[in-house]
Amino acid sequence: MIKEIKLTILLLSISLIGFGQALPKEKSKNHIQIKGTNIFMIPPVSFESSDNFKGLQNSEDQTTMIMVIEIPGPYSEVSKGFNSEMLKPKGMELKSLKKVKVADYDGLLIELDQPANGLIFSKQILVYGNEKSSTLINGVYQKDSLQLGKRIKESILTTFVDSELESNPREALNYTLNENAGSLKFHSVIGNGMLFNRDLKTPTESADKATLITDKSFSNIEISNKKLFCISRLKKYPEDYSVILSKGINEIELDKLKGYELFAKNNDRESEEMYQVILFDDNGGYYLFVGTYLAGSKNAITDIKKIIETFKSSK
Repeated sequence: MIKEIKLTILLLSISLIGFGQALPKEKSKNHIQIKGTNIFMIPPVSFESSDNFKGLQNSEDQTTMIMVIEIPGPYSEVSKGFNSEMLKPKGMELKSLKKVKVADYDGLLIELDQPANGLIFSKQILVYGNEKSSTLINGVYQKDSLQLGKRIKESILTTFVDSELESNPREALNYTLNENAGSLKFHSVIGNGMLFNRDLKTPTESADKATLITDKSFSNIEISNKKLFCISRLKKYPEDYSVILSKGINEIELDKLKGYELFAKNNDRESEEMYQVILFDDNGGYYLFVGTYLAGSKNAITDIKKIIETFKSSK
């Protein structure tokens, strides 16, 4: 699953560098704080704080948003992944890239186009960080919405990071887990989810490679065939997984939310197995839990399940 995080970063890869640009050194009365972060921005007109993810959502168009994603990796390493070869296979078209300063952090401001669901979306992306972690701010809108795109870019350029402010990244999540259940340790918040492993290293170097990643869909989509959705979700991971039929696809209920659990094998690496749980919100959307570990590691699956079973929705 760590590979999935890295792949997400690489999918935004580019190599052309433009001229530098400075962002604000202080916030104004019009800046608002992005919940769970030390980031302040001036929202575009009709944008407001989102209840579904860290960032801003357009109340008039659910496909338009500015999303904040934390990346558990040093900026020096994250920035190395930005190369033009990763754009072409995904149909992405680079428009520009500029070096920027975000507070005391080095950063990049990226513009690109990307097809999705039969539409062409444009993205204004700001990524910055230090040797401990990196942050990505992703503004998304339909390509032909030129004025909207201009307002999103203007908003991203108002980004102010208060380095002295201690933020709690968990407070933006609308669910909780008992982090003391089992023997896994909380590592970090990534977008709408959390990362757990035994040694707090990325990727983990523990003997059983036990890792748990949680997530929540950022839109309240309606899913008709929920069991099929859980199976097809395996195809969304960067490696090839298939259901272990002998262990079944079982119904599960946690905190009054129903869903399915399943086990899968990694066809690219036979030594690895996965335990996946998806819970469906009655108002649309879902919660995702993915545990990976070396096949046959009983303690790993026990510890992963112990944390998942403490799920509580705070909606």
